[in-house]
Amino acid sequence: MTTKLHDFRLASHGHLAGAKAILEDNGTSTRGSLPAKSSSSAAYLAGVALECSIKAKLLARGAYESTEALKRKLPLVHKALFKSKDGHDLGKLARELRLMDVIRANGKNWEEDNVWKRMSSPERPYSLRYGSEHLTAKDAESEVARARELSETLLSGLSTASTRRSRP
Repeated sequence: MTTKLHDFRLASHGHLAGAKAILEDNGTSTRGSLPAKSSSSAAYLAGVALECSIKAKLLARGAYESTEALKRKLPLVHKALFKSKDGHDLGKLARELRLMDVIRANGKNWEEDNVWKRMSSPERPYSLRYGSEHLTAKDAESEVARARELSETLLSGLSTASTRRSRP
């Protein structure tokens, strides 16, 4: 399965929109949503969005248009980032990207921030996926906001144009 850099960008935007929609719904839906799980679901989607943003930036940093291109060139790196449990660990992905250096360059420092610590915990995303961690709406809102801010920073420099070459 080939996953293109652009697919990661789109997935990030889509998951953030889903997280925002869950928070805005706040359990008032008549579709049978469970308010107790809404915060966790929103935070989970925000984490997946940030994971996609980091992976897009990692591919772009190496000038790889897809995960397949990375796999051909660096199979062990591909396996570690895209085919293992570590590929879902925001803390490990952030270290691979040196995300905190990027954040400090933008005038912020979140390494000791409680929101980032919670989001990048080694137990995530499984604690949210399987319901062992419950968040307040306020905690989820702060995580969605942080994921949005980080994703915007990471994706801002990436081209939105298709990689197809136009005909002369």
